[in-house]
Parts: sequence; structure tokens; C-alpha cells
Amino acid sequence: MASRLPNVRRFWEEEYNLTALLVMLVVTLFVVTPLASSALIGSEIMLCFVAVLTITGVAAVSGSRSILVVVTVLAAAGIGLDWAAHFGNHRSLGMLDNLVRLAFVMMLAVIVTVQVFRPGNVTQHSVQGAICVYLLAGMAWAYSFSILLACDPSALHIPESYELAPVRTGLIRYFSFVTLTTLGYGDIVPVSPIARSLATSEALFGQLYPAIMIARLISLAMLDRRGRDRSA
Repeated sequence: MASRLPNVRRFWEEEYNLTALLVMLVVTLFVVTPLASSALIGSEIMLCFVAVLTITGVAAVSGSRSILVVVTVLAAAGIGLDWAAHFGNHRSLGMLDNLVRLAFVMMLAVIVTVQVFRPGNVTQHSVQGAICVYLLAGMAWAYSFSILLACDPSALHIPESYELAPVRTGLIRYFSFVTLTTLGYGDIVPVSPIARSLATSEALFGQLYPAIMIARLISLAMLDRRGRDRSA
């Protein structure tokens, strides 16, 4: 068992960790969330499994003991609050859980961003890391909307047919990514000033981030190519 640990850490220290993280996010958002919303699987078990795998990657990539401690505490608190909110069914626990999840997702996004822009060649894994940040941003705004709804249930206008408790998590994530991509079906509408501000900021991020990220990656690739030409 001890001999396997260096191999696991070596895997996470390579750029393949960005690919693994992207796969985890895609599975969570587009497989786990819909199935959990349909009550076909236990959302808590699946989310805990994905969280543990994500923590392993973030802890190894960060290379900092202090960041490792913070990420571990946030993840453990998030998992504990998930179960407490599930069995306790208290609004305050759900709101605290969303706050912890928001902090965890934002911290993960920052670490991945640093990983994407670290010195070296721009590879397909760097592009996949940039996609991870985009997906994490959508999750972060989803948690923000959930926190806002816990404080003000009328902040969003949600059709009565959508108001079933089991689908609430998937519903808010759906609204967040519809806003992020500026698709805007119009079935869910921000009503309060804070909700409109969050929706506007997310839509702006969704438009500006791809353009800025693509331009940045292209410039890094050109600088790397010029450096290799000069050394040759």
C-alpha cells in the first residue's frame, strides 16, 4: 500500500489531474445531479464520493500544507453538513452547507487557475483546466443563488411545477448555467435586486471569461514558441 502512495501523488502532480477533475465535474453536473433530482440514486453518497476524489487532487496540486488543511476542513464540513441537512431538514443547516460549498468551489477554482497558468507549454490539459474553472464558476453562482433563496424565497420567480423539493438543487444549477451561457429560457426569472445583480454578473462572466481565457492561452503558447525558437 505504501508503495502505491507515491504513484497516486505523481499522478495528481502531472497535468492529467486537470483531465480527471474535468471528468469529475462533468459527471457531477450532467450525470449525478439529474439522477439525484429524479430520485434514482442517493445524491449524498455520490456527492461525497466525488468530493473525496476532488480533495485528493486539490491537496496534491496545491503543494501547500496550509491550503491542504483549509481544503480538508471545508470538504469535511461540507460532507458533514450535507448529511446533517438531509436528516435534520433545517433551513439554517442548508444555508451553512451552501456557504461551505461555495468557499470550497471558489478555492478549487483559484487553485486550478494557478495550475492552468503555471510556467510551461500550453497543452490540452491546460485547456481542460480552463474548462474546469468555467464549470466551477457555474457551480459557485448556483450556491450563491441557493444562499439567496434561503434568505429570500421570493428572490427568484420559479414556476409552481418546479417547486418540488427533490429537484431544487438540480433546478438552481440549471438556472445558473442557463444564465452563465446567456441562454435564458425565461422559465426562472430573477426578481429581487440582489438576484438580478448576481444574474447579471454571471452573464457577464460567461461572456468575458472564454474570450479572455482563449486570448491568454494563445499568448502563452506564442511566448513559449518564441522562447524555443530563440534557444534553437
